[in-house]
Amino acid sequence: MALKKTTHRTLRRLSHHLFGMAYGLAAWVYRISKRVLHPLTHSHPRIHRFAVTLREAFRELLRPPEITRPPPVPEPLHEITPDPQEHPLERPPLPEWLLEEWREVHAIDPQLFPESGLAEIIPHYHVPTSRIAGPYLELCGLCGEGVSHLFLAPWLVRGGADLVTLNYVQSLITQGMAENILLITTLNADSPWKRRVPESVRVVEFGKRYDFLSPEEQERLLVRLLLQMAPGIIHNINSDLGYRIFAKYGKALASTSRLYVSSFCFDYTEQGRTVGYGVWYLSKCFDSLEAVWSDNQAHLNELQRMYAFDKEKLHVLYQPAPQIPGRRRFDSAPPNKDGLSILWAGRLDRQKRPDILIRIAQRCRDLPIRFHVYGSPVIDTDAYTGAFSNLENLTYHGGFDGLPSLPAEEYDLFLYTSEWDGLPNVLLEAISLRLPVIASDVGGISELIQHEKTGFLIAPYDDVDQFSDCLRKIAENPSVLGPISDNAYWLVSSRHSWEAFNGRITDLGEACACSCS
Repeated sequence: MALKKTTHRTLRRLSHHLFGMAYGLAAWVYRISKRVLHPLTHSHPRIHRFAVTLREAFRELLRPPEITRPPPVPEPLHEITPDPQEHPLERPPLPEWLLEEWREVHAIDPQLFPESGLAEIIPHYHVPTSRIAGPYLELCGLCGEGVSHLFLAPWLVRGGADLVTLNYVQSLITQGMAENILLITTLNADSPWKRRVPESVRVVEFGKRYDFLSPEEQERLLVRLLLQMAPGIIHNINSDLGYRIFAKYGKALASTSRLYVSSFCFDYTEQGRTVGYGVWYLSKCFDSLEAVWSDNQAHLNELQRMYAFDKEKLHVLYQPAPQIPGRRRFDSAPPNKDGLSILWAGRLDRQKRPDILIRIAQRCRDLPIRFHVYGSPVIDTDAYTGAFSNLENLTYHGGFDGLPSLPAEEYDLFLYTSEWDGLPNVLLEAISLRLPVIASDVGGISELIQHEKTGFLIAPYDDVDQFSDCLRKIAENPSVLGPISDNAYWLVSSRHSWEAFNGRITDLGEACACSCS
C-alpha cells in the first residue's frame, strides 16, 4: 500500500513537472513566434489572421479546465397573483398593430404568439412620437411636386439680398428656364416684399409656421423635405438654416440636387472681427456646391485668398439696374437753386453707418447743403432718429419702399456711407435715377464708382473730412456732376441691363449643366 502511494505521488510530481516543462516550452515558442511574426502581421493581413488564430490556440491550450457543475434544479412554477398595493401601476398593453402582426406570424407558426407574460418582459414599451411628422406632411402639401428651382432666403424685406432673390426668380421666369419655382423663407419674421414675388411662384414661410420647433428639429424637417422633393436646383441666399443643412448634409443633398449659394460680403463686429456666412459655413460646404455667385468680384477674390477655393466655382453676376424712364438728366449743372440737396437712403443699421452721416452733416453746417434722409432699422435698434432731429441742415423723412419710390428729381447727389458692402443695389438705382454718387470705397463699390469719372470715392470709409471736402468742392462747382452722371449712367445701362443679366444667367446655367454631365 505504501509503495502504491509512493508510486502515485511520484507519477503525479512527474506529470506536474512534465506539464510545467510543456507550459514553459509552449510559452517560449509563443514568445519567439510573436517576436518573429510581429513585424509581418502589420503588413500582411493573412499572416495577421494566422497570428491571432495561433494566439487563441495557445491560450486555449494553457487555459485550466473548467469545473462543470450540474445546473440548479428550477423551482416548481406556480401562478402568482400580484398584489395591487405592491404594484399600483399597471403595465401598458401591447399596441394593437404589434398584436396584428403577431397574429399573422402565428398563422404561419402556431408555436409563436405573445403570451400574457410578454408584458412583463417589455414593461415600458411605447411607440415614440416625432414632432416633425405632422409638419412634414403639411409641408409636402404646401410645396407641391415637381419643383425645379428652390430658393432659401431668411425673409423678403427691403434689402439688397432680397432684391437679388427677386431678380433671379424674375429672370428664370422671363427666360422660361424654370418649370416650378418654390421660395422658402426660414426666419420667423414678416416679409413685406412677398407681394413682389410673381404669382406663379409658391412662397412657404417656413420660419413663421414652424417656429415652435427647435433649431435641430427645423434642420431635420427641412433636409428631409429637400431630399424627398429632390428639386433640380437649391439656391441659398443668406439663409442661416440653409447654410446649416448645407454644411451638415451637403453631400447627401448634392446627390439629388445642384446646390448654389449667393454670397456678397463679409460682416464685421464692432471690435473688427470678420464674421458672416462666408466665414461660418462656406468652407464646410464648398465641396458640395455647384457654384458660388456674387454681385461683385472683390468678394470672390477675398474668398479665394482666404480659403484657396477653386476659382472655377466662383462667378460674378452683376445685378440688373431698374429701368426707370422719364427721369431728369444733368446737362451741365443741377437746376438753379439756393444749394445742393443730398439724398441718403438705406437701412438705419450699423453697417450703413448713419453716425458718419450725422458727423458729415455737422461738419457741413456752414455750406449751402441740405441732407434728406430715408430709412428705418432692420437689424439694429433705432438709435439715430433722435440725433437727426437735432440737426438744422438734415430732414428725416422715415422709411421708404425702394429708391425709385422717392422723388429723385428733387435731389442733386446720392450719399452712401457704408462700412462694408458688396456692390449695393441702391447705387445702381441711384445712377439709374441720374443721381451722381459719393460713396465709401468698400467691398465691390470701386467696380462701379471710379473716382471723378463715374462718381466720387472716399477712403477710408470713415474719413469725415474727405466727405465734407468733396461736398464743398461740388457745392462750389456743381457743373462737374453732369459728365459724371452721364458716364455712370452709360456703365449701368450696358453692364447692368436686364439683357446682360439674363444672358449671364443663361451662360452660367449652361456651363454648370455641362460640368455636371
